[in-house]
Amino acid sequence: MKNVFILIVMWTIGLSQSNETMNINGYVLDRESGEAMPYANVLVKDSRWGTTTNSDGYFALEGIPKGEVSLMITYIGFETKTIDLSAKQIESGPISVEISPKAIQGEVVEVIGESYEIFKSSDIPGQMTISTRDIQTLPSVGEVDIFNSLKLLPGVSGVGDGKSGIYVRGGTPDQNLVILDGMTVYHVDHFFGMFSAFNANAIKDVQVYKGGFPAKYGGRLSSVLELTGKRGGNESGFSLGGNLLSGNFSYETPLFGGMGNWIITGRRSYTDILQSSTYGNIFEFVTGSESTNSSLTNFQGRQGGGAFQQDVLPSFYYYDLNSKLSLNPTGRDILSLSFYKGRDFLDKSRELDFSGRGGGLTGSGIEFTSRIDENVSDWGNIGASFKWGHQWDLMYTNLLFSGSQFNSIFERNLSVNGENVGGGSSEGGARGLGTFAQNEYNTVNDFAIQIDNRLPVGNNHDFEFGLLLNSINTDYKANVRDSISIMDISSKSDVGALYAQDHWKLTENLDITLGLRSNYFAQTKKIYNAPRFSFGLDILPNLKLKGAWGHYYQFINTITNENVLQGSEEFWLTSNENILPGFAKHSLLGISYDTPDYLFEVEGYYKELFNLVEFSRRFTNDADFNNYFFFGEGTAKGLEFLAQKKRGKMTGWVSYTLGQVINTFPNLNDGKSFYANHDRNHELKLVGSYKLPNDWTLSSTYMFASGNPYTAPMNQFALTMLNNEELNYIHVGDKNGFRLPDYKRLDISLSKKWLTEFGDYEGGISLYNILNNKNVSYRDYDLDVSPIIASDVSMLGFTPTLFINFKLR
Repeated sequence: MKNVFILIVMWTIGLSQSNETMNINGYVLDRESGEAMPYANVLVKDSRWGTTTNSDGYFALEGIPKGEVSLMITYIGFETKTIDLSAKQIESGPISVEISPKAIQGEVVEVIGESYEIFKSSDIPGQMTISTRDIQTLPSVGEVDIFNSLKLLPGVSGVGDGKSGIYVRGGTPDQNLVILDGMTVYHVDHFFGMFSAFNANAIKDVQVYKGGFPAKYGGRLSSVLELTGKRGGNESGFSLGGNLLSGNFSYETPLFGGMGNWIITGRRSYTDILQSSTYGNIFEFVTGSESTNSSLTNFQGRQGGGAFQQDVLPSFYYYDLNSKLSLNPTGRDILSLSFYKGRDFLDKSRELDFSGRGGGLTGSGIEFTSRIDENVSDWGNIGASFKWGHQWDLMYTNLLFSGSQFNSIFERNLSVNGENVGGGSSEGGARGLGTFAQNEYNTVNDFAIQIDNRLPVGNNHDFEFGLLLNSINTDYKANVRDSISIMDISSKSDVGALYAQDHWKLTENLDITLGLRSNYFAQTKKIYNAPRFSFGLDILPNLKLKGAWGHYYQFINTITNENVLQGSEEFWLTSNENILPGFAKHSLLGISYDTPDYLFEVEGYYKELFNLVEFSRRFTNDADFNNYFFFGEGTAKGLEFLAQKKRGKMTGWVSYTLGQVINTFPNLNDGKSFYANHDRNHELKLVGSYKLPNDWTLSSTYMFASGNPYTAPMNQFALTMLNNEELNYIHVGDKNGFRLPDYKRLDISLSKKWLTEFGDYEGGISLYNILNNKNVSYRDYDLDVSPIIASDVSMLGFTPTLFINFKLR
């Protein structure tokens, strides 16, 4: 509490102000739709005063000298707006400032100040803003995808085409706090990881903190991704869109005479109804099997020693639904109710009827005439949040209630002649616990109450403070025949957190942010204090030095099970007295040169990670806990370079990241340090967009990355015991002692927008991996032969796709 007292004393400096000052507060709105603009920049021209709007588009400035002022508002993808206000206008109450979307294609507009494409780098270290409006022009695999677009940013990567989860500055996907309208989302992808679970048409704003994030956020070690959903505009509107994989819609309308808004968006794949070549390519890549019709061919009967080939047509689809109801009953209160649900479903069941073919034999010699293999997977998120925002005077309060659930179900049941049998292929293995597991269930339930307050104090301080009460329950079960349990783990995490932070303008050229987040974790009955600090120093008018440092704690983890033969699987588990909360220290330092046309930035980071968890069945006698769990620490360090062209017909950026992630577990790998699974030493990204005549846009992306490390089996041998029983053993090399080949990919898209009296239309073609590079996802090992045969499983090759969207007026 001593640190909190010191913080309060510091921000109270300069509380007094003379009668010759005034306060400015109001809202920033989208001129076309009337929607609030979250996290827009609001500046008083030719002065040191400035702030950002909150998630409701509200801003407040205190202690401005009385008289006429000029406000300048900037937001990514929108024209910079300058508005002159008299003292009388300001004192009459909250003002509303409307800003206009920037023309993406074709339209001639006058640009004042800065203009940004796709993303905007912030003065805050490690922070970036993403334009969901502009990413639609980027190449994609069937879907406009928020998370795959994030992978084009420096310091953000994915380990392969089939993973929508992102790795931020050496962190793992579970170390990212992903928030949608206040609710935490745990599983962030569709279609086996090819796409993110968020419909870009439902999202208004995306804030990314790659590290050193402020005290307002907690519960994760690596990064924060805060998504704000659209709340609907002042006019009713309906839109439809589609591509080779899915279709989408949105509907929005004002309510109660303009006092409220409602928007609903939906997306569903039709891959269970209509399968395109794009679907076939993706399905074959992510599952390793072809999606063709079920049939029996070349069968000669069990007596003839013949064989048959069975092809399976899996049933697969995904969907998501977003809905948001917003009310503004008093002018000072905003009520919003948000709902989200996303789900994936896969049925790979097979049924064989041998009654007319003389019957068949199982591997154990059982005769059968019918064999049914039920193989069903079902996974997804559901969540809701209710938020009340209230403007007191200058202070703004948000009270949030949220609930979120993730669950995954895998069920496999093999029956012969109508009777259930044990066994099954390795596909039935529960997280690598054996080849006979038939059912897996993983559930996460998250409930939270949160209060956030923001208060400008004088012209030098922007103070924020709040409270969080969070309860998380996780459950993981794996069993066979519904009764034989392989693993049954339930855990609970109860966290209470207080935070306070002050953005302090020390001088005209120097500002700092001091913060403290104090967490009480009920399971260990301990308090975990997390101090935070960041600064920005204007060396020259366009040259800025910035840095950050902080402590971070995490009370829930994804447990990754190592499978050296075919990759890894994961399940969620909270911390407790045995699996301690994760802990990280962040240190960031960077320098940027920013002009209206160009941005050049260099930023370095160093992260120390403690209480990391690994799950492995290879060294059960050496495990730190419960035969399978190992605890260790790690470091992630890197240097990022960015050059961006922000406006003009040709826009884009070039980024390069030099990074390293090394872990050390005393009881793994003989205590020797090893590269993390997601370590990539080099990443080069080139993104370009060119505005052609007649409203056409040509975009291209290129990515190069070092190959990921992996663990390889070296050989196998058999030992004959005294009772003549033969045991087989696999000798495995050093953990992550090998690397896959480098990753290379070039994508191109061409899109056009039509504006008519009936509505707006947009369509185009996207060419994914146009050079058809054979990037390796992982190596598959066949241990039934000697020497061992290794096969490269390639990622997605050349894949074209078409898309079209239209919005009716």
